[in-house]
Amino acid sequence: MLTFSRSLLPATALAVAAGLAATTPPSTADSPHDGGATSRTVLDVRGLDLGEPPAVAWSERRSGRTVIHGTDGTTTPAPNRLSEIAPMGSGHVIQTYGAGGSRTRWIAADGTPGRREWRTGHGLAVSPLGRVVAFAGRAGKVWTIDHEGDRVLRFNPVPVTGTAHAVAVSGENCKEGEGDPGLGCSIAVNGPRRAFYTTSHGIVDSVPFLRQVSTGRGRWLGGITSLSDFGSCSALLRSSQVRWRTCDNQLSDISPDRRHVLGTPAYADGFGPTALAVLATSDGKPVHSFTSARDGRSATYFDEVWEDPEHVLVVTFQADRWAVVRLGVDGSMEYAVAPRRGSMDMSSPFQLQTR
Repeated sequence: MLTFSRSLLPATALAVAAGLAATTPPSTADSPHDGGATSRTVLDVRGLDLGEPPAVAWSERRSGRTVIHGTDGTTTPAPNRLSEIAPMGSGHVIQTYGAGGSRTRWIAADGTPGRREWRTGHGLAVSPLGRVVAFAGRAGKVWTIDHEGDRVLRFNPVPVTGTAHAVAVSGENCKEGEGDPGLGCSIAVNGPRRAFYTTSHGIVDSVPFLRQVSTGRGRWLGGITSLSDFGSCSALLRSSQVRWRTCDNQLSDISPDRRHVLGTPAYADGFGPTALAVLATSDGKPVHSFTSARDGRSATYFDEVWEDPEHVLVVTFQADRWAVVRLGVDGSMEYAVAPRRGSMDMSSPFQLQTR
């Protein structure tokens, strides 16, 4: 079984916990464990009503073929071993996985591949408005593709050994002084043991306070501050200053209006996560929590992404069925893509876009 989730850093990251462990535990934000009256919904996705299709790009694999569904109703043929999607220009930036690692390329609306392909670390980083997609590779190399779809810019590499992974982009135009906004961009990149950023101004430096970046949107940046065999601690930054810390969750996608951030389990283990918290970016307090059932009759989820300021899309697996489920900040749930019979031993037939 091979699945990719934006919610949890790879389990191999826990292997370096001894080198990352903090000497002083950070203070934690209020959470359900602190006795707060947080509303909860059990993540049991059986028998939900079917709502509208996803308002983001998504892919499905059926009868041995994979297609990407655009928000305008178009479909684009894509490779079967698809792991990341980001709409860009008239096509998509995609990432595929295989024995040789991840490969990144741009494809046109008809599936025709662009001129180049890059061997990269897993993960795409997308600017808040979707005008820039970044990716990284061996020896800390970093690239962006902009909204023109065929223009690739190369950045000063970050000082890492091994393969780097792009996580977040701040700024909508990486070409200095061009267009509006023409103020450049900054890309947060994870190395095996540290997080760095590289900018279109040519600046390279370490990300303050965070050992690994897990999410970012505009001036907001979240990530892990320490790891151990028993879990992790994270912090959310705004304009490079810590707003709050928590040891209850890792931080995932930030909502388009910057009011909420998704909190996934602090420890990455097993088939996949079964609990998801919606946290306020202002103070880290939970707004709503989706929890697992004590009798096990609840879903595992992957690929969580904000659809709009009030709804999150997740790929779920429960009772031998895969589905795409829409979760409301108010605790509502409905299918965005109807369930399809499948197995834990096979990868998900669905993939949601990176935002």
